[in-house]
Amino acid sequence: MSKYILGIILCVMISFSYVQKIYSNSNKHEGFNVLILNSYHQGHYWESNILDGIRKYMEKYKEDNINFNVEYLDFRNKNDIEYIDSLKEMLNKKYHKGSIDVIYTVDDEAYKSFKGEIFNKESSFYKVPLVFSGVDNKQRCCKKEKKYMSGIYHTDDSKNLIAMIKRLNPDVKNINVITEESLYCKSVREEIDDAIKIYSDNTINIRHIQSDYIQEVVDSLKKIDNSDNAVNIIAGEFQCKSSLKYLNPNETIKIIKQYSKNPIYSNDQTYINSSILGGCIDIGQDQAARIGEMVLKIKNGKPIYSIPYEIEPVAKEYIDYNSVYEYNINPFNISKSSKIINKKNYQLLLPIWMKYLIIIVIFFIIISIILCFSHVVRCKKNRKKREEEYNKAKERDKLKTDFIINLSHELRTPINIILGTTKVLERSILNENVNKLDTVNKLNNINQNSYRLLKISNNIIDITKVESGMFNLKLQNCNIVDVVEEIFTSSIKFANKKNLKMIFDTDEEEIITAIDKFQMQRVILNLLSNAIKFTNSKGYIYVYIKKEYKNVIIEVKDSGTGIPEDKINKIFYMFYQLDSLMTRKSEGSGIGLCIVKDIVEIHGGKIEVESKVNLGTTFRICIPIKIVEDETCDDNLHILDIESVVNLEMSDI
Repeated sequence: MSKYILGIILCVMISFSYVQKIYSNSNKHEGFNVLILNSYHQGHYWESNILDGIRKYMEKYKEDNINFNVEYLDFRNKNDIEYIDSLKEMLNKKYHKGSIDVIYTVDDEAYKSFKGEIFNKESSFYKVPLVFSGVDNKQRCCKKEKKYMSGIYHTDDSKNLIAMIKRLNPDVKNINVITEESLYCKSVREEIDDAIKIYSDNTINIRHIQSDYIQEVVDSLKKIDNSDNAVNIIAGEFQCKSSLKYLNPNETIKIIKQYSKNPIYSNDQTYINSSILGGCIDIGQDQAARIGEMVLKIKNGKPIYSIPYEIEPVAKEYIDYNSVYEYNINPFNISKSSKIINKKNYQLLLPIWMKYLIIIVIFFIIISIILCFSHVVRCKKNRKKREEEYNKAKERDKLKTDFIINLSHELRTPINIILGTTKVLERSILNENVNKLDTVNKLNNINQNSYRLLKISNNIIDITKVESGMFNLKLQNCNIVDVVEEIFTSSIKFANKKNLKMIFDTDEEEIITAIDKFQMQRVILNLLSNAIKFTNSKGYIYVYIKKEYKNVIIEVKDSGTGIPEDKINKIFYMFYQLDSLMTRKSEGSGIGLCIVKDIVEIHGGKIEVESKVNLGTTFRICIPIKIVEDETCDDNLHILDIESVVNLEMSDI
């Protein structure tokens, strides 16, 4: 019955044996053929790292005529003599004599099981050079074996691991050694036991947890005391008992951490990036490069007995940055030669208290820099503000001086005209030479210049009221379209004097909103007055009204001389005039637009201007539409009719 089962196993292995060619030609017998024997299953992490290292080494040296035939012996599932004999038989049938140039045994179990084939005359591998790795340094080749074998001997890394544990966990009393049932893990357990005897002075207790299945490992962890003075050492790969599926390293460590809060160490590269604290770890890719070098020497004709065996270098100490803080390890106990993994460039390996201290210091430095910078900026702003205020004050003084000069001129001109006209009338009356029509014209001239004086005085009074906050609106709910159109119509006669075309347009016939009717008339008249003054003969003036959302928009556009770009922002300044007294062509005190802006803003609106020299100017008024319940009567409307208001505001044309 056992022979029957053995036969079935052998047939299955021959049928499903996995052969992986890292480098291959169309015919496996062409080129140089290497048989790689792995002790465990396909996907085993250590063996995968070895194969990856060989592939990269051959790529580096551009060796593309080497065929690698990879076999997985799966000693984890079965490892008795009968099974090993069946494997040998299968491999002898699969690879005939002369088809393999070099054998490479990745692990000690494969080496131990197949090294005898080198000396078996009946074997397909008789006297085939054998390169090995992972073989215990204590199992040195004899003289006969050295003739056909060479490789890398494994040294005991457990002593360094125990020293590392004692350095990072000085209070450790218990070590849980978690391993599976392989020959490799057996050697790990023995090495740790020997190391403890040497380095611990019998102060550390070893507790072995040995199983291929993660569930049994968990059951053992539940039964032991996982106090703060314990650590875990893990080696090998574990399976799920129900599915026999191999867990990946991250899954294994995650499960163990659920039942043990103590630091986890390992000498197994499998767990290097699985959130363990660290360990003294051999890197498979580094060993593979040295094995690749030996294979190339044999390929190039060098006898294997002339290739000396090597001892693997002392394993490097690896520490996981995040785990240092997870397990509250003192960073000052970490060796300077340790390689820190999973650490970002900006991270510092320092005690938590020192990190907080550095953060506090940096915080105060940043605050100091910010305060200093703020102080400098504030000083610059204050200096700039003082300079601006000085320049504004200087400009304001100049404007006031110009205003006084202009005002003197504005007052003197109508006064002189009034005085001159009254003297002419007086002489005519005394000489009894009174002409009725001439007298009416002269009286109109007196009225015109009286209006000019009244306008100047009104503007000065209003400016004073605005600055003191005593300028109050007398709001009434009225149709602003009618107000603007009425003022526009009354201004046409003044435009006709300069042969200007006047155009009025509106999108709405009625827009009811609360305004101070008299003040709004002044605003429109002032804009029309400026448009008439600064538009040449045969030009046009266009007034347009529309409703936009909850605002009323009034545009006064002309084809006049325009405003230079550098002076647009100054036209609303008090006392500002585009032309000096000696060069300007039109009359005015320079406070009209300032009052216009104040009146519009007191209404809750805004005024904007667009202008291009010699192309014209557009003033755009935007006033929010609102209704008031308590309307205020405007006394001005009883004193002055619309004709008088227009004559008053147009008096300087």
